[in-house]
Parts: sequence; C-alpha cells; structure tokens
Amino acid sequence: MSIPVDEKNGKVISFINMKGGVGKTTLCLGLGEFLANYRGKKVLFIDLDPQFNTTQSLMDLTDNEDNYMDDYRHRITVRKIFEDTKTISERPRIPEKEDVILKFENEQNIDLICGTIDIIKDDTSNKSLFKRLNKFIAEHNLKDLYDFIFIDCPPTISFYTDAALFASDYYLVPAKVDRYSILGVKMLKTVIENLMYDEDIHIKPLGIIYTMRKDEETKKTAEIRNRFESDSDVSELGIFENSTSIVNDLMVGYQGNISSKYLKSREDIEKVSDEFLSNLTEEKISEDDSSEQIIK
Repeated sequence: MSIPVDEKNGKVISFINMKGGVGKTTLCLGLGEFLANYRGKKVLFIDLDPQFNTTQSLMDLTDNEDNYMDDYRHRITVRKIFEDTKTISERPRIPEKEDVILKFENEQNIDLICGTIDIIKDDTSNKSLFKRLNKFIAEHNLKDLYDFIFIDCPPTISFYTDAALFASDYYLVPAKVDRYSILGVKMLKTVIENLMYDEDIHIKPLGIIYTMRKDEETKKTAEIRNRFESDSDVSELGIFENSTSIVNDLMVGYQGNISSKYLKSREDIEKVSDEFLSNLTEEKISEDDSSEQIIK
C-alpha cells in the first residue's frame, strides 16, 4: 500500500549518465514501475530525454500510442513547463498540474509528464528558464503527492540536464562495464559539481548501478570493472551490490520495455528496487542523526 499523502516526503531523482547506450531509460522505467506496482509507491515520471523513450514505453504499456500521436504530443508535454513569455510586460506563469501531468486509467500509481522530440527545437537561450521545473514541482507540492519523481535525463550536457539536476534531491548513474565508463562518470561528476557551485545547491549521489551484465564475466571484463571501481570518482559515488542482466526480449521490447514483464529482468529489478529503498532509508537515518547533532 502506498504511503498516505500527508506522510509523504517525496524524492526527486535524476537518472543520468553522460554516455549513451547504458540502459538509462530501461532502468528508470523498470525501477519506477516495480516500485509503483509491487511496492505500492506513487511515482511520477518526467521525460526530459529528446528521444522520449520513457514516454513511448508508457504509451505502449497503457495502450495510448494513438492518443499520444493525435493529442498528447501537441497539448500536454514537458515543453509547457519551460515556455517563456511573449512580451516583457507579461508575468511568467507556471502551468497547472492538469495541463502537464498525464494520468492513466489502468496505472493508478504511475503518472507521466510526457517527453517529445520537439524540445530540440526550443529556444533555450534564456538560461534562467532551467529553474522552471524545480518551481513547478515546488509550487504544486508534488513531493507531497508522490513518493518518487523520476527524471529521465538527456545523455548529454544541455539546458534540460541542468533543469533535471537543479530540481533533484539525488541522482542515480546507470553504467555498463566498458572502457569508456570512467570518462562518462568523470564528466558527469564535473557537470554536477559545477552546477552545485554556481547555484549553491546540493545534490546527493545514490550510486552507480551496473546494467546489461552478462551472466558470466570474462577475464577482460573483470579487469575493466576492477579498473573502473578503483577510480576515486567512482568510489566516491558508490556502486550498488545488485545489477541488471542482459535480457534479449527486454532489449528488443518483445513485451514492451518494462523489466517486470520478463522473469529474469523482474528478478533483477526486484533486488535493485529493494536495495534502492534500503539505501534511501539509511540516507534518511543519517540525515536525521546529523540534524540531531546540530540541535545538540
């Protein structure tokens, strides 16, 4: 059963890596859907990736592909949050929840702010607009309505990356075991540290989750993983004990892009989900202890 609304203290979490092809969207979707449907959590997905795969997957899950093409993509996407005023005399206005958040009849614990490829055409020269997502979440008290707000981020440095991170309490890093993973983590860490410095905010890492791992690790892969794990930046972020495996049917979307639909990936995502919840509980206990020490 979901936590009662008046007890919620929802967390905003960005799923991000500066390297593409690491299973970012699959992990974001899989974790969110499992928490919603098997752990009773209320989850809002925000799709800020121009590839909008989170949106496409949820449209497929809820049989809304035609509705998206005919209606939603024109009327109810994340672009509305970042719309600028047309004249200097106009006051900026945050859209109402109902103008942006899509609710599904057959998924009571899952809501979505749709993504769209059209965000690549938007004028993002007004850099102050990247704070609008955070303002939208705050003004509508979304942390009181949702246990988790998961943001599927672009795999590049961009206006929308800043928007996601600025609005986030935490970030989670999906990563494949390959020779370029260290570079991706270092780039991401630099981007986040620069944003925290410039905006005087604090975003905490929840850790790195290995994705698309083979059942048997080769000697070369083990060497790459050991080199990756010995890097100081990687150690600072931390690595989940649990990971996700390569599941061919999931990768090709045989029954959609949802981890719980396939036996092996469901086993993986259940373990990752429980570790995720455990890590957040430990984080909260640590924060509470720190607050008590400050009071004393």
